[in-house]
Amino acid sequence: MITLLINLFLNGRMAKIYQHERQLERDIKNLTMRRYLHRIVSVIGVLLVVFIQWHWDQVIWTIISAALVALYICRQSMLKNQLGKVTAGLAGEDKALYLLSELPNTYSVFPDVRVVIGNKESQLDTIVVGPSGVFVVEVKNLSGVIEGDATDQRLRQTKHRSGETTFYNPVKQVTTHAYRLHEFLRLNQLDIWVQGTVYFANESTQINVENSTNTPIFSAYTNESKRLLYYIEERQGIELSRREQKRIEKLLQSILV
Repeated sequence: MITLLINLFLNGRMAKIYQHERQLERDIKNLTMRRYLHRIVSVIGVLLVVFIQWHWDQVIWTIISAALVALYICRQSMLKNQLGKVTAGLAGEDKALYLLSELPNTYSVFPDVRVVIGNKESQLDTIVVGPSGVFVVEVKNLSGVIEGDATDQRLRQTKHRSGETTFYNPVKQVTTHAYRLHEFLRLNQLDIWVQGTVYFANESTQINVENSTNTPIFSAYTNESKRLLYYIEERQGIELSRREQKRIEKLLQSILV
């Protein structure tokens, strides 16, 4: 990876990535700490109950001890599942950043940006700013087969072992994000169109989604990732001056946490 980034830099094709601690990174730290803390508290609780039972030998303490062990197992399982989902989400964002870094050095990439408009807020996975415009890339790192229609409220996800579930349609999600980013820019005297896109970063995930909207869907499946780069670079209709790009970048830098 380091070699590729060096080559991209030497060839003038390395977009600027505005690195900062992302929300998912903070979530992983928080969940990991909670798991360790919960283990410590649970072990102390069980040892205390065993100690009391050893001296007083009451049935009630045996029941309490068994309940604590069961509670510990359930809680650890829940925290493990949450940590797995957050870790997968962060891995997907990293794949997207790695891909977007291949854009020319006239582009800037902002991961994990929180935009607040009034009492509404959006957590944007990735924002790309360049001569061809402003883009919001919603990243999903889901596995299995994704099916549905881009106009549906929810899409279907089918996995071999766990069967079928549904999740909120990322096309609708990124449309809202793009609107709020546009409003944020407009309130700062930059009335510029913001284009939303969706990127499924898992190479093994098949995407069977009918799309009649203006929000394109891209997938890492069968090496289609480069289409996202081509779409961003070659998009017609909007051209930003270097001055406009600088103003937008400065605004986005001001709201990075």
